[in-house]
Amino acid sequence: MSNSITPSVCLCVPTFRRPAGLRKLLAHIERSNYAGATTVIVVDNDAENRAGTAVVESVAPTFRFPIVCSVEPRRGHTYAYNTAFASACRAVPPPDYIAVLDDDEYPEPNWLVELMAAARAYEADIVGGPVFPVFDTPDHWLAESGLYAPERHPTGRVPMIYGAGNMLIRRTVLEQYLDEPFDHAFAFTGGSDSEFFRRCQADGRRFAWADDAHVFETTPPSRTTVGYLLRRKFRTGTEATRIDHQLSGGVRAVLRHWCKGLGLLGLGILSLPAAAWGGRRAVMNSLIWAARGVGYIAAEFGIFYEEYRNPR
Repeated sequence: MSNSITPSVCLCVPTFRRPAGLRKLLAHIERSNYAGATTVIVVDNDAENRAGTAVVESVAPTFRFPIVCSVEPRRGHTYAYNTAFASACRAVPPPDYIAVLDDDEYPEPNWLVELMAAARAYEADIVGGPVFPVFDTPDHWLAESGLYAPERHPTGRVPMIYGAGNMLIRRTVLEQYLDEPFDHAFAFTGGSDSEFFRRCQADGRRFAWADDAHVFETTPPSRTTVGYLLRRKFRTGTEATRIDHQLSGGVRAVLRHWCKGLGLLGLGILSLPAAAWGGRRAVMNSLIWAARGVGYIAAEFGIFYEEYRNPR
């Protein structure tokens, strides 16, 4: 691929019972400033209702870019992702890169421009960017706490990225992991993207961060609760243990997880009395440490939180 030619991109969008979110996402995609050839693949993971399919059928006749939708009847986000990836890699003509957005997200017009600029400037195989929460109840104290703020890095090379909700990957790299880049063991718990990135890192793939590639995530009241946040942090703890077991394992890994888990749990509990003087945010930080610590240990006993098993 010549550096003078703007690379082509296929955007993959898995969707499940969020027709309004999908419609909003597609409307923002049409505002893209990216100059290269762009196509869109939507995979509807709800074979019964097919609300996503109906959205695509309604917008396709006038949509700015070529867009197709397929139905993946096997429930679980890993199945939807993998189906989209396989379809994108086998498209004719094949795209140079494959991008991903979720159906509760929407990007800025320069989103793809920034991802591609980082990919080319740093010769990266995989590029990520920040996902900013947009709260339906922005005056809620949790929304104002900063606890939902995304992880960020200066634009440039990074050891690894943390999520597929804002991602660009070189097609020739993704092809090496077909047909199942995302492990179905994580279909309802989440974490399949992190596990995939860990494998890519072990294989010597190059990662970059595009800090100006902004994506926004709709955050409803159901996600702005203490219970949701603590369950989410518990899940990240179990996720870390599970991924470590799959990629390394052994007695050392078990000891490492117990040490991390007990350390975080102890830090959370011991810091609570002092945190009480610092207000609700400080208390939440202590509880978050404890929840992650419990997650590290719970995964050693096969206890997971299936956040996506019964989505509302």
